Amino acid sequence: MSKMKEIDLIAQGVADHMKELLYDTVEWQISDQPVDGDDFNELHSYVMDKAIEKMAMELPEFRRLNIGDYKQNTDTVG
Repeated sequence: MSKMKEIDLIAQGVADHMKELLYDTVEWQISDQPVDGDDFNELHSYVMDKAIEKMAMELPEFRRLNIGDYKQNTDTVG
């Protein structure tokens, strides 16, 4: 096995573990929110996505590309 393939497998293991930790941490952090059922699942997914986005924005590649600075135009005309 090539060294890069081995490193990729290690990185995948770390990513899998971190996803489990993030899932449990988000569940714990939102446990006091007044939602349940589908609303809880939706909130959980949203918080997970936002947490991952915030971590990604700390990566030099994202800062260099200014990906996080994009703002959608929500102004209405008329």
